[in-house]
Amino acid sequence: MVESSRQIARQAVPPVAAETPRLVLVRLSLQADDNECDRLRQFLSGPERERSQRRVVAVRRRAVVSRGRLRMLLGQVLGMPPAAVPLETNAHGKPFLAGSQDWGCQFNMSHTGDEGLIALAADQPVGVDLECRKPSHTADWARLMAGTIFGDAELSRWQAQPHGQQAMAVLDAWVAKEAIFKAIGTGIGDRLRQCELPVSMPRVIARDGEPSGDCQLASVALPVNLDGNETCFGVTLIDLESGCHAAVALPAKRASVVLTSFDRVLREGLSLA
Repeated sequence: MVESSRQIARQAVPPVAAETPRLVLVRLSLQADDNECDRLRQFLSGPERERSQRRVVAVRRRAVVSRGRLRMLLGQVLGMPPAAVPLETNAHGKPFLAGSQDWGCQFNMSHTGDEGLIALAADQPVGVDLECRKPSHTADWARLMAGTIFGDAELSRWQAQPHGQQAMAVLDAWVAKEAIFKAIGTGIGDRLRQCELPVSMPRVIARDGEPSGDCQLASVALPVNLDGNETCFGVTLIDLESGCHAAVALPAKRASVVLTSFDRVLREGLSLA
């Protein structure tokens, strides 16, 4: 944030979905008082609790809240208590539902500060990334980051953009590429520059409770899986109207995107059909 290399390879070479999948995005807060934090900690497995203890206090609290509320959400979807959700983490840090059962649900989570975003889809890998804009995201920061994120062609296009847009373009590219590698489940390593995004990226406007309809995803192909074959994912930026940059990726050309809240899911339930 462990499965065999065979399982990782299977995740890394997904078929492109023939139908338009339903992609549900769930926003949640990672703020919780001491009593709520203690309650959420009871949902965690032994390894999850042990990992949270390695972190400084503020990060430890967010780790407990994010994993506890993820368990609550998945428990709602799967129809089981949060503590019983068979949640494990692979060697690259991606959480997954363990066991031989077909759960009919795959998911991914991202958080930045006290903001969290969970993406859920039926029966296909999904990745999500979320970054909130900060005062430190200056032009100097953008120039420093651009060389680590962009390939040569991307870097040339980025340098040609208006100066005032360059930091935002770096954040958009970062979340898009991060979402792709999180969907694959093998970690980004040093491969960000190998993942070339299209010149124009789609952007979905997502508002709480308002379905976006079918949305086009940008196809991105990159050789990242264990046997060297090319993997293809679709990716789109998500406009959350909150000063945050977000993106989701899955092996599809289109998706039907719905944004909802954690509290609404607990009240009303959630369907991925």
